[in-house]
Amino acid sequence: MNINRVILGGLLAGIVYFLGDGLVHGVLLKQQWAAILGPQTQQDLHSPAYFLPYDLLKGLAVMWIYAGIRPRFGPGPKTTVLAGLAGWFLVIPVALLGLLPMNFFSAQFVMLWSVYGVVPMVVGALVGGWIYRERGPVR
Repeated sequence: MNINRVILGGLLAGIVYFLGDGLVHGVLLKQQWAAILGPQTQQDLHSPAYFLPYDLLKGLAVMWIYAGIRPRFGPGPKTTVLAGLAGWFLVIPVALLGLLPMNFFSAQFVMLWSVYGVVPMVVGALVGGWIYRERGPVR
């Protein structure tokens, strides 16, 4: 595993996730968030101070998954998509399903968030995976 490339690819994937989450939550789910949080609280959703580090961590996690599964599944976009889907599954639908009993989100909102969120997760993984390379043999 090339840790330097995991970090570099993870940071690039995280930037894609940050931009994608801005589109998902700031455009596609904007009305639903306004109904859930109210107008005053929604303004706090635009703070990159919280969301940028969160998305960078998602990127690092997905690239770590990619580097880990790459020896078994082989390099390339198919494996990168699998890593992106694994990250998406863990950070969006599984996490949101755990919140459903609290009645903070409706099942429809969880479904929309999950569907909309899969595209940035896969695209970010592809961008990060494009950067990832294993280390060459030590000479």
